Amino acid sequence: MEHQEATASENARPPAPEPADPGPLLPAPRAERPVPERADGAAVLRALGVDALVDVIESSGYGICITGEDHSWVYLNPAGAAVIGRPFAELAGQDYLLSFAEHERAALLALEGEQRAGDTDFYANTVVRPDGTEVGITWSGSVLRVGDRELAPAVFHPTFGLGRSDADAPVPGAAAAGIAGGAPVEEVLTSLAREAVDRSRAVGCLVLAEAGDGRLLLRASAGLPPGTAEVVARAGLRVADLPGGEMLVAGRLLLLSDGRQRLEQAAAGVAAAVAGLPWRGAAELPLHRGGRIVGCLLLLMPPSVTAPTKPELTAWSALGAHASVALADEQLQAQAAELERRRLARDLHDSLSASLFSLHTRAQAVRRGLAGGDDELVEAAARDLEDLSRQAVAELRAMVTGIRAETPDLIGALADLARTCTTREGLPVRLSVAAGLPAVPAHHVEHLVRIAAEALHNCVKHAGASSAELELEVRGSELVLTVADDGCGFDPAGRHGGGHGQHTMRERALLCGGWLHVNSAPGQGTRLVVRVPLPG
Repeated sequence: MEHQEATASENARPPAPEPADPGPLLPAPRAERPVPERADGAAVLRALGVDALVDVIESSGYGICITGEDHSWVYLNPAGAAVIGRPFAELAGQDYLLSFAEHERAALLALEGEQRAGDTDFYANTVVRPDGTEVGITWSGSVLRVGDRELAPAVFHPTFGLGRSDADAPVPGAAAAGIAGGAPVEEVLTSLAREAVDRSRAVGCLVLAEAGDGRLLLRASAGLPPGTAEVVARAGLRVADLPGGEMLVAGRLLLLSDGRQRLEQAAAGVAAAVAGLPWRGAAELPLHRGGRIVGCLLLLMPPSVTAPTKPELTAWSALGAHASVALADEQLQAQAAELERRRLARDLHDSLSASLFSLHTRAQAVRRGLAGGDDELVEAAARDLEDLSRQAVAELRAMVTGIRAETPDLIGALADLARTCTTREGLPVRLSVAAGLPAVPAHHVEHLVRIAAEALHNCVKHAGASSAELELEVRGSELVLTVADDGCGFDPAGRHGGGHGQHTMRERALLCGGWLHVNSAPGQGTRLVVRVPLPG
């Protein structure tokens, strides 16, 4: 009432003053709130009054909110509502966790306990708006009690784009180009690790992949101290030994808010190697090769980041897929190299080895002819030496250059083998070919001819046979090649029963989709049978 009376007296017209006394012409001073003698912030706020504080909060450009014990929205100012994408009238009483990315909610709940303990650090999270767009925010909060209620006030502001979508997510650049351009695997993986760090808030990246014995090696990294690769190698870890290893082996992507603590428990040495980095959480993305989980992309996240954003996860998933492709390509290259090595070994054994043995026998014939004065034998052996050496050089050149001779006709090639073995090596060979044989794939022809040549070579070199048989026929849906001799035989289960020659012959049979069987016994000769399925 006193305030109302003062206002009324000010508005009333005053009586005419004396000219010498101007005082009554000045208005009476307005009543003001006392200002504390000391500039204590809390006291100043209390002196300003609740209405002033409400005006400050409501007009702030920062989001300001209060949540309750049941995770419900208790208050949200207009700036905060603009970030969340819904007015407070619609949010009041609802669970605030529903406004955040699903994979971040567990971390937000865990932070409530830390805030009760006095944690007021800044954190980064992702708001998911009703239209599906995402907004990254940085926020800090606390927990206090008001009467018998626990309230959690927080202040936040957006850090990246309103309306950002998956199409805006970072996409792999140099790494993808490296794979397409056939760059070395280590170079591709290193590029992937750098992109994973440069295009996100991660402070470090480890590309872990199995070696041949199943132990993990650090194939590439970014942001890590020197020597980390050696530490990982000494640790002897397997995928299942990593934090959350069972789920990782099952192909699950893992987001670990306590990644640092888990790594310390699982691999103390590795954790110590990266202890100098400012990180707490981690993301693990499985890497695939040949249908198996063979490693992971391990991202180290700073303490301020409780969980990665959806665009970060999208980018990391793409990088992990590229890493898997690079590892699979490496495996294919290794397999191709091994197949080529085996091919060269087979060809060297089956062609040059046989040629060299024939050269040796012809040289012996020359020696016998010279010792016995048999000029015809010497001349024939010399012609054979010339032909054999020319043939060996041509075969060696073909193997080195990768230029293969035109695939021969199967029956004609077997006839040449039988004739050469009979005339040149002195071992009579009878060829038997069934009538009406179907067409045989060129790939099979080459291997079958090589098998027959190696088998006849063994007849000459090891069996001491007086004759041999070469038979080709069809049994049911299979093409059957048989090479038999009346030589000394051997024990197939014995020490020398499965030499390199038999190994290469079995490989060739398998490459045709078939199999090879050897039946022999000391003093009973040898019978080799190859069965190959016919097409169609």
